[in-house]
Amino acid sequence: MQANSNATTLTSSPAAPERRGGRRRWLLAFAGAWQADWRERRRDWRVWLVLGVGLALACCAALSSSLQLRATLDARGAAGQAEQQRWSQQGKKYPHAAAHYGVYVFKPLSALAALDPGIEHYVGASVWLEAHKQNELVYRPANDEAGVNRQFRLHPAFVLQVLAPMAMIFLGFGMFAAERERGTLAALRVNAAPLGALALARGAVLLCLAATLALPACVAVAALEWTLDSRSPFSDGALRAALFALGYMVYLGSWAALIAAVSAWAPNLRSSLALLIGLWAFTTLVAPRAAVELAQLAAPLPTMQRFRADLDSALGTPDDPQQAEHHKQQLLREHGVRDAKDLPVNWAGISLQRGEDHGDRIFDQHYGQLFDAMRRQSAAAALAGWLSPAVAVAGLSSALAGSDTEQHVQFIHGAEQQRRTIQRVMNTAIAAHREQDGVRHDGDRSLWDRVPPFRFRFNPLDMGGLLARHLLPLLTLFIASLLLCAAGLRHLRNGNLR
Repeated sequence: MQANSNATTLTSSPAAPERRGGRRRWLLAFAGAWQADWRERRRDWRVWLVLGVGLALACCAALSSSLQLRATLDARGAAGQAEQQRWSQQGKKYPHAAAHYGVYVFKPLSALAALDPGIEHYVGASVWLEAHKQNELVYRPANDEAGVNRQFRLHPAFVLQVLAPMAMIFLGFGMFAAERERGTLAALRVNAAPLGALALARGAVLLCLAATLALPACVAVAALEWTLDSRSPFSDGALRAALFALGYMVYLGSWAALIAAVSAWAPNLRSSLALLIGLWAFTTLVAPRAAVELAQLAAPLPTMQRFRADLDSALGTPDDPQQAEHHKQQLLREHGVRDAKDLPVNWAGISLQRGEDHGDRIFDQHYGQLFDAMRRQSAAAALAGWLSPAVAVAGLSSALAGSDTEQHVQFIHGAEQQRRTIQRVMNTAIAAHREQDGVRHDGDRSLWDRVPPFRFRFNPLDMGGLLARHLLPLLTLFIASLLLCAAGLRHLRNGNLR
């Protein structure tokens, strides 16, 4: 045992300095490759051209998105205040008439929606809350835009998801392929330069250049958040912003590793560029559109005409008259009277609330089925994120910005709860006041102000769902791109230098 112990000690001791020397050589190679690549790119006019065009587009996207969002928020805030004032100052009237008078409520937006507007241009901004009806949202911005704007919309998420990878491809497709054509890659191997250090250094430079395209968006969102005056609809805004930045760093890092891998595998510059452009077109243009089309086939939605016809048909079925009569007779027995006019409460208010409850059950059933189909569509489309990092990061960013389908449904539920609150307050006021000599009791501002103002906030993030649907596919593709890059470097180490 002692001999074995000494042998182990003697053989392991020289290895430690060797490992430390290897790490030091690797770090020195990384630092040298970083400096050399950074110096070379500073001197290349093509780099400045690509970055200049990219930054110009990024600045335009950030400025237009932030200004549009700020104008939208101001308009919705002013309209919301005007609606609240109109509701409070509607004058004396029968409470059920006030319930039909109704009020508009407006969907809030976050500063992150300036980065990724998601579906906001294609869904309504406001909904009218009235008795007996759950209305659809109105005022879709896309309805007022030309068809070209609907197909091509410049915003920061588009810049980062589509344009930034293209810029990285043009700047990095010759990372190893160019040196293979020039014959300088063999000289690096003769000097024992670690290919892993070279790939990491050049990929990091490429990632830093691409990250500059995110700077205008960061400045725009910071300025928006500073001027929102605590109007954010999120209770976890800091977490959402951190995950937003992390998601795009992983996405761009995936492209940096993928570019290094393809450049290592490709036999020449032309093949490297062609293969990378093909991957870019498939992952950023074809896959997202195909995912939407396939999701619509997997979970088809009814047309609005069909949905409204089915809903109206169900609403045409009245509440069970036998149950209503049973409820009425039960109240009469409780108060020891024979006629509803002798009740200490107004049966009209109770009957109206029964009708509202009946309609609410129908709304919950039909809209619940519709929203379930929409969720199935979103889940089906998200599956493409296992093939395309652009699909994964797009779903992640819209979920974090509160501009995806799920959080739009949250707003619909919140607005509907406000509508039901209004009806409950109005019907309770009717039930509390009996008719005097056939004269109904009218409400006034004291009654209208019992309805709490509508202040909607999104639910906190569902981290489990976010991880399973968006983060896990994005991280998996990132790891896969790193493994592909490692395989490409091994391909070069095995002597495939020409």
